[in-house]
Amino acid sequence: MPKLEIKRKSELSRKEVGERLITIGRAIAHGSEVEFETGGDSIEIVVADRVRWELEIEVDGDETEIEIEIKWRDDPATEPAPAAPKSAPRTATKSAATKSTPAKPARRTRARKTTAK
Repeated sequence: MPKLEIKRKSELSRKEVGERLITIGRAIAHGSEVEFETGGDSIEIVVADRVRWELEIEVDGDETEIEIEIKWRDDPATEPAPAAPKSAPRTATKSAATKSTPAKPARRTRARKTTAK
């Protein structure tokens, strides 16, 4: 299949962006066929059952960028097998194995923008 690329850039409200992300998420979660419409163009794609997900957050001075990338191959047989999760090393003593440390609460980070005074 020949390469196809559709790019659209626009300025939206935070609410509009959230609604678009929710719509895409629901479409992917509830079925393999997803239709995208933008600027008069429309494309329907079939999303594989397993996808690669990449999230990148970059803060550079007064500009913050979030990139979400979702990739897959149409033929899942060509996908490499997922890596097995690494197991924790075994402990030599029972007391060390049963000792648990309290989990730290998850920190929510927020990019802070400041201006030089």
